Amino acid sequence: MMVLSALRPDASLAEFLVHRARSASFQRLSIDVAAGIAGSSAALWWRPSGWLVVTSVALVFFAYGGWGLADRARSSKTAQEHRVLRGSMETVCALFGATGLLAAAALLYGVWAIALGTWIS
Repeated sequence: MMVLSALRPDASLAEFLVHRARSASFQRLSIDVAAGIAGSSAALWWRPSGWLVVTSVALVFFAYGGWGLADRARSSKTAQEHRVLRGSMETVCALFGATGLLAAAALLYGVWAIALGTWIS
C-alpha cells in the first residue's frame, strides 16, 4: 500500500501539483483529460471572444490529467520491469509537462492581452 506524506509548508508550485496529481483518483484525472479535450475543441470550433484564454485553460487541465495518468503508468510495477516502457512513459510525462507549461504561458499572455486591450494603438 502506498502512503503519501504531507506536503511541506514551503513547497513550490511544481511540488504542489505533483502531490495533488499523485493523490487524485484515476477517474478524476480521466475527467480532467476529457474536459480538456472537449473544452479546447469547443473553443477552437466556436472561437468566442477570449478564445485563447479558454483554450489555454482547457489545455492546462488536459496536460495536468494526462501527466497524472502517465506518471501512474510510469510508476507501475510493469513499467519498472521494462526499460523501454519506462523510457516511453518518461517521454510522455515530459511532453505533457511541456504542454502544460506552454498552455500556462499562453494563458498568462491571453489574460495580459485582454487586460491591455486597446491602450496601445
